[in-house]
Amino acid sequence: MRRTMTLLLSQPDVRRSDKAARSGVVERVTQVMEVFGPHRQSARLEEVAEHAALPRSTTFRILRQLVEMGWLEHGPDGFRLGTRLRELHGCTVDYTDVRAAASPVLTDLNLTTGAVSHLGVLEGSFVHYLDKVGGVAAHSVPSQVGARLGAEETVTGRALLAQLPPEDVDRRYAADGRRACGDGMSIEQLHRRLDLVRRRRGLAFSSAEGCAMGISSVAAPVLGSQGVVAAISVAARRNMRLEAIGPVVAAAARTTSTRLVPDWRESSCTGPGEKCGG
Repeated sequence: MRRTMTLLLSQPDVRRSDKAARSGVVERVTQVMEVFGPHRQSARLEEVAEHAALPRSTTFRILRQLVEMGWLEHGPDGFRLGTRLRELHGCTVDYTDVRAAASPVLTDLNLTTGAVSHLGVLEGSFVHYLDKVGGVAAHSVPSQVGARLGAEETVTGRALLAQLPPEDVDRRYAADGRRACGDGMSIEQLHRRLDLVRRRRGLAFSSAEGCAMGISSVAAPVLGSQGVVAAISVAARRNMRLEAIGPVVAAAARTTSTRLVPDWRESSCTGPGEKCGG
C-alpha cells in the first residue's frame, strides 16, 4: 500500500498540466484579441505579434484559427473584429470618418446624376448601408440605411468584394456559414462576376433589364492606403449607361478617398469597367 502511494505521488498531475495548457491557450488568444478595440480597428500580423508580445508564428496560427471561426476577418488592411463577435456583443465599428468624408460627395452625386446615392461597407460577406441620399427620388429605390444584405446581391457589395483576393472572399463566406450566395448563385459564379468587375477597373454594374423593379445601378470602391474602405453607388428606376455614369461614380469614390485619406494615391480603379438598388 505504501509503495502504491509512493508511485501515485511520483507521477505528474496530468489533469493539472492539461489545465495549465488550456489556460495558456486562452491567455494567448486573449492577448491577441486585446489588440483590437475602439482605437485600433485593424492591425497587420506584425503589429498584432508586437502588441500581444507573442512570437510571429504563434500569432499567425491564432489569427488564422480566429478568422476560420469568424471571430476576426482578414482583408487588405489586415485583421479586424469579425461579424460573429460584433453580432454576439452588439458591437459596431465606428464609421464616423468615412460617413463624414462621403456625405457631401453623395449629395453632389445625387444632384449631378438625379439618381439615389449610397455609401456601404463590407462586414464579413454582407454589405452594410451607412448612408443614402435621394431627395424626392429616394422612395423610388427600396434601400435602407442600416440594412445588411448579402454582398453578392448588390453592386455596392460586389464592388467591395472585387477588391479582395479570391481566397479572402472564400474565407468571409465560410466564416459566415454561407456555402452559397443569394438567389441560388454559387461561390464559383460569384467569382466570375467579380472578375468582370475587376475588368471594368473596379466598377460594378446592374442594368434595369436585369432587375424586376427596373432599377439600374453602378458602384465604385472607396480606397485607402491599405485597401478598400467602402463603396459608393447610384441607383435609379431607369436605364443608366455605364459609359456615362461609371466615370462620374468613380470620380466620386476617388474624391471620398482623398477626403478620408489626404495623402492617398490613386490606384488602378480610375474608370468604368442582386438585390436591386445599389
